[in-house]
Amino acid sequence: MEEKLPEGVMDYHGLEDAALRAGLSLGGRTELRAVVRALARDETVRAIGKGHLNETAGYIVLTPKRLLVIEASGLGSETLVDAPCESIEALSLGKRTTGETLRIVLPQGPIVISRLGHGEGHGIVKSCRDDQKERARVVPSSAPHRLQAGPGIRKP
Repeated sequence: MEEKLPEGVMDYHGLEDAALRAGLSLGGRTELRAVVRALARDETVRAIGKGHLNETAGYIVLTPKRLLVIEASGLGSETLVDAPCESIEALSLGKRTTGETLRIVLPQGPIVISRLGHGEGHGIVKSCRDDQKERARVVPSSAPHRLQAGPGIRKP
């Protein structure tokens, strides 16, 4: 049914825009659906890349909430990694002749994504660091804010 709908009708959670920014070709709607199935209704894709976790090809997807690695081989769309963004302890990016290599340190141990296309890893790292800076900047106050008596303010 989806194939018969006009372009632009389906909501792919910003996936197409993120792929365009990364210079990544996702292929057809089958690949789009495979990634979107792993997302929550309110999630938007900030960055995406395609690489290998060990020898398994997968999409590396960053949303404001999570970092996901979704299997990309065949019709499978198993989620291989699902880590809240707050749990990412460190990110590092390396470049090799075979592509970019992304090392992500999580509490359960590091994971390495290899063979990312040029710029894909950089986009993921930049978006993740921007999100971390924004979360650090907007720290909710744990104590209720109280007004102090002063000029123009009467004590209750």
